Amino acid sequence: MKVYQRVLLSIVTLAGFGAGAAPNDTEADYLCAHKIVDNTSWNFGTAPAYCDIEPFGDPDFVSTYLSDIVFDTSQPTSEERARYMDELNATIRDAATYYLSVRKPDASEDEENAWIEAIKAVANQETFWSHYRDSVLDGRMKMMRGDSGHGHGMMQIDDRWHFARINEGKGWQIFENLLYAMEIFYAEWQNAAQASCIADPENWQERTRAAYSAYNGGPSQICRWYQSPAWQDEGFLGKYEAKSWLNYIADNNKTAPVDVPCMMEGVEFCVPEYEPPPYSLENPEYPWQYNYLKLNSGEICLLESDTFHCVAQQQDAACLNARFDRVSVAQAIELDEEQSNAYPKTVHEKHACMGYLENSFTVGQSISAEKAINIRQSAAGTDTGADAVVGQVYQILDIVAGTPADQSRYYRIQYSGDNQGYIYAGGLWDFSDWASSATHHDLAEEDRIIAMPGDEIYVTKSDGIALKDVAGEQGDEIARVTKDTALDVMGTVVLGDNNDIYYEVNLNSQSGYIYGGSLLPTSTLSDWTSFSPDDSETPTPPAPPPSSPDDSGGGSVSYWILALLLIRRLKS
Repeated sequence: MKVYQRVLLSIVTLAGFGAGAAPNDTEADYLCAHKIVDNTSWNFGTAPAYCDIEPFGDPDFVSTYLSDIVFDTSQPTSEERARYMDELNATIRDAATYYLSVRKPDASEDEENAWIEAIKAVANQETFWSHYRDSVLDGRMKMMRGDSGHGHGMMQIDDRWHFARINEGKGWQIFENLLYAMEIFYAEWQNAAQASCIADPENWQERTRAAYSAYNGGPSQICRWYQSPAWQDEGFLGKYEAKSWLNYIADNNKTAPVDVPCMMEGVEFCVPEYEPPPYSLENPEYPWQYNYLKLNSGEICLLESDTFHCVAQQQDAACLNARFDRVSVAQAIELDEEQSNAYPKTVHEKHACMGYLENSFTVGQSISAEKAINIRQSAAGTDTGADAVVGQVYQILDIVAGTPADQSRYYRIQYSGDNQGYIYAGGLWDFSDWASSATHHDLAEEDRIIAMPGDEIYVTKSDGIALKDVAGEQGDEIARVTKDTALDVMGTVVLGDNNDIYYEVNLNSQSGYIYGGSLLPTSTLSDWTSFSPDDSETPTPPAPPPSSPDDSGGGSVSYWILALLLIRRLKS
């Protein structure tokens, strides 16, 4: 699972975390745009200060995919707080449960319950469970900021002690935030079991208090709660014992409104799951017609004309809406085996499906940037600090569909050498404001990555490449193209989740397709072909002997002919 890798990365990151770590001299309200302090206060779901999610993350991603865990200020506060707390309680519960199941699979039921309560209490102490806020004051999606703007969201990731991690997205994205905070807390949770101030590692209150002291003050403060309690320890104890969040929760067993394991594993644009209304084969599109359907085999689908039309990746589901002109809310009904087999299934290839996004470009095409839009590490992720250059031509290396309603999209581009990232490229109505069409020949030579029709390429793979009758793994080999062979590209085909590249070429009057490598997660194109021949094995001809005054020149010509014959023989 991806979460294993993400947790391991967190372990490496946190290896130097501690009381002796040097803080960054981050200014107050770091990158805090359009800060609001009006009509806010400390209570569950609300806090005294909020700032724009941008430039750390994408507000459209939050409003579309995480709207159920956003505090909506357009609603009556008491009613909205009750709704918000029910949804967030289920989300925190599932996140804590999933994290511990990965980090400590053999944890007892008592420890799991204690861990969940501890995480809820820490979130209460740090932010009153506050994170996202939809502001009616300026119409912008906000995130909670505390401690003069240094604390970022739910479990208060401080940008003075975790500056690099904040810039990597550990603050704004609620699941990145929880994962990072839980990794810090879990390290102290484990240390607390051996601490001298703990009488019994299964005394969950003492263990929780010790872990919080170290979480708040650093590992050396693990017994602060016992030896010399700080005001934070007293405040935490009060919240841990009171469990005031229960006063706002109507259903403690409510299903989470988002797919928490998917989000914890870092999958972009996870499609949330929820309990569907009763299903009837007599009227299958009620309540299915406005929802994605998740089959028991994992695909995300729409039911259209008695067929499940599906994509393999959740993040590509919006292309189905474009394909069938359907509107879907960002929720998926999870079907059981019987329901999943009720209709035949068609799985649409990613790039063919993406072609239905209206006014969208495709992988391999070239675009000219119309705005100096910020470049993100992932489609809805953290700002890289670089911007697209207006008027510069970029080749599209990947496309990610955003919100289904407006068919928004993100393009992966190469910038500043061999760096790559994603730019927002608008949607159905405003696509031309963000990027315009450019020709392949407008690309700078160093920015040509995927060969397009009209390009000449050279085979670089030492054992050659199979020429197949069709593009894709299913094709039959009809010939073998040897290393260093020059080929004219007649067509370019992109297939699969890793953006596999296939070139249509002609070899000795025989047309077919060769594999050219993949673009994701990192490019392997240079392992298969290149835009220039490989001269590394071509011997350098010896210099001609100096001519004598009596030399007519014929000997020099003969020498060069012999040298060229030698080179040709060596290459044959």
